[in-house]
Amino acid sequence: MKKICMLCVVLLLAALLTSAFAEEEASWFLEPGSEPVVTEDSYVSDNIAIHISRIRHETPVGKYVQKSDIFVADIRVRNIRSFCRAYPGKAWGKQKKKITPIAEESGAILAMSGDSASDLVGGWLVFNSELIRNGKKWSKYRRDVGILYASGELVTKPFKEIDREALLAEIEGGKVWQIFYFGPMLLDEEGHAMKKFNSDVNPVNPRSVIGYYEPGHYCFVQVDGRGTKSKLEPGKKNKGLTLANLSKFMEELGCKAAYNLDGGKTSQLYFNGSVISTPENGGRKLGDIVLVREPLPTDILVEDFPAAAPSESPEPAAEESETPAEIPETPSEIPEA
Repeated sequence: MKKICMLCVVLLLAALLTSAFAEEEASWFLEPGSEPVVTEDSYVSDNIAIHISRIRHETPVGKYVQKSDIFVADIRVRNIRSFCRAYPGKAWGKQKKKITPIAEESGAILAMSGDSASDLVGGWLVFNSELIRNGKKWSKYRRDVGILYASGELVTKPFKEIDREALLAEIEGGKVWQIFYFGPMLLDEEGHAMKKFNSDVNPVNPRSVIGYYEPGHYCFVQVDGRGTKSKLEPGKKNKGLTLANLSKFMEELGCKAAYNLDGGKTSQLYFNGSVISTPENGGRKLGDIVLVREPLPTDILVEDFPAAAPSESPEPAAEESETPAEIPETPSEIPEA
């Protein structure tokens, strides 16, 4: 019964997220030149619409129920330049800071911990259209990648499906806005939950995820865990989610694709000036974040995403580092849990 009730809550949330801020003319944003409207859980301007839901999620495990605070930030942007990444300091990979100063320095309204790519070796990395790693250098491990195109489409791919030369051509042609290299991908090509993942960090943990609905429509999902105190149920603690249960949750939200970022003590969510999640021991310093901000005067703006009509309601759907052990290329090399 509890499982059914929780499914109903998630389905209701999915419906509310797709209908939030929909006026008769089906506009998600304010009129051009309007001052942003900000509340405790929302930010709406002529470029951005963010609505945050706070959920006390229950996961049945045998005779027990594991509970966790989950924050779902539904995001709509007119332009892909509002969905970007930032790092501390003047050079990528040279410095780490807490999420709040990085967010403030970059003008973030909403921010979440990133993929900790500076702690990883080889693979792909595109940072706000800048190619940092070209996939030529690989360790013996292979990760799924998350590709955010300038068109607004987010695609997740296993490393074996990447055509290196074709992807390089897309990057050089300005078609790729971001490439994330942490993973794993959480939904299959049809947007369904997966049972097997290209990762060995499968047990319950705090999580950070980017969800994708359609160009210009995304979500940040942050899960608290590791025994931190719940903000939503006084006196209770947060357990976290396994990758399998996280995958189910993203499907129930109605996402077409979902990509896992660094979790554990790294996992944090910032909104409008403060961290609203409860990271373990206050959270660690970060090398990068994903964020939503207003376009800058220096931004080269691309054509706005279609926003004339909202989409239909989704179907039901080591202490110093949280970076997981890399995933060996052959099954025989995968470490036991």
